[in-house]
Amino acid sequence: MASAAGLWLLLLLAPGSAYFPEERWSPESPLQAPRVLIALLARNAAHSLPAVLGALERLRHPKERTALWVATDHNTDNTTAVLREWLINVQTLYHYVEWRPMEEPRSYPDEEGLKHWSNSRYEHVMKLRQAALKSARDMWADYILFVDADNLLTNPDTLGLLMAENKTVVAPMLDSRAAYSNFWCGMTSQGYYKRTPAYIPIRKRDRRGCFAVPMVHSTFLIDLRKEASRDLVFYPPHPDYTWSFDDIIVFAFACKQAEVQMFVCNKEVYGFLPVPLRAHSTMQDEMESFMHVQLEIMVKNPPVEPSQYLSVLPKVPDKMGFDEVFMINLKHRADRRERMLRTLYEQQIDCKIIEAVDGKAMNSSEVEAMGIQMLPGYKDPYHGRPLTKGELGCFLSHYKIWKEVREGLEKSVKIRRLYGCSTQLPWALVFNYLFTSGSTLGVVQYVNPAPKSLQSKREKSKGTLGDNLPFDYYKLAFCRH
Repeated sequence: MASAAGLWLLLLLAPGSAYFPEERWSPESPLQAPRVLIALLARNAAHSLPAVLGALERLRHPKERTALWVATDHNTDNTTAVLREWLINVQTLYHYVEWRPMEEPRSYPDEEGLKHWSNSRYEHVMKLRQAALKSARDMWADYILFVDADNLLTNPDTLGLLMAENKTVVAPMLDSRAAYSNFWCGMTSQGYYKRTPAYIPIRKRDRRGCFAVPMVHSTFLIDLRKEASRDLVFYPPHPDYTWSFDDIIVFAFACKQAEVQMFVCNKEVYGFLPVPLRAHSTMQDEMESFMHVQLEIMVKNPPVEPSQYLSVLPKVPDKMGFDEVFMINLKHRADRRERMLRTLYEQQIDCKIIEAVDGKAMNSSEVEAMGIQMLPGYKDPYHGRPLTKGELGCFLSHYKIWKEVREGLEKSVKIRRLYGCSTQLPWALVFNYLFTSGSTLGVVQYVNPAPKSLQSKREKSKGTLGDNLPFDYYKLAFCRH
């Protein structure tokens, strides 16, 4: 019996064919991406939606794990048609789409203009955000991302970066062409904005990180997995709320009552937003403001391409009533040429490219052969130095244009379309009022002063280009240099 028992024990301990060796075990599969609902509220945003929706499409988060909640109302443009076309074309890509259009009315009864935020508008927006939050909770979403219809998320990793911060309410700091952004660093006891010394270092990214702030708005992420998120509401306002009836302040108060701290992160460049307009601004003002955002992005980043799921009409550039629009560019600076051409295209401006003269590549013999002489005693007022070769090349580039203007362009410029001044004004040159040499971005020139510009370089009297000055030497004529 003992030997039989020993044999049985050995059989139990011996590896059997029903067990896999450890090296043959399959590894555990990774977790699925979190479920996210993106909430987008749009009003009169047909001009911004192609770019905004294109940026949302490029977010690096699985679309099958992403739901869309989109509402639009009180429109005087074709915002509804733009959103409808986009949602029809992308609905099979995303997990779920909820569409809430409202065709009428086109305005609020108590508003004074399209940009005026009346109490009824605030209340309507709060109700919409609450409805989006409820939809996210009902579908057991892990996160909800609120995005304004003129906010451009240029960083495709924005969602993942915000999730990694593990905050209940967190916003990506959005850049603008001013000090404005989508967060406050201070709030008064009545709920109004308060200036603090902490704001600018964060806004300029002199300090980087994720910072506790009393207010985030426009674009922000809520982690619905957090227990405290259950107490967050957009509408109705908290029973103890007595501050101004404003959607972002109401929500900030709700976060405070729920003991949820808001955070803003500026570790990366996440995106851009326009500066708010005044209540009586027009749709044209808003379109131009958003155009400024797109142009600002192109200074250091690629342009924001429109959605591939929208039929966007091509722009039709023209010369704005001028005989010609010249764009000067050094041949070896292809990057600047491409950016400038795209910038002009976005503004629907057609131009003729003039290859700039590379003054730095010119040697002394070439300069002398052209009869170029520097004005004796001239020194730059800011640096105390004579004219540089770069400035010389700049002048020669403009000199080529002046010759073309004198030889071929006869029709007068329709300056009124740009500046709203009388065409009867006896003007010769219009340029921006700057203070540093070489920083003028553009000029408007009438046909008559071209010979004056040439004569001022003694071309007629000597056939040379003597006594050279920086191109903005016009400032010398009235002591602005």
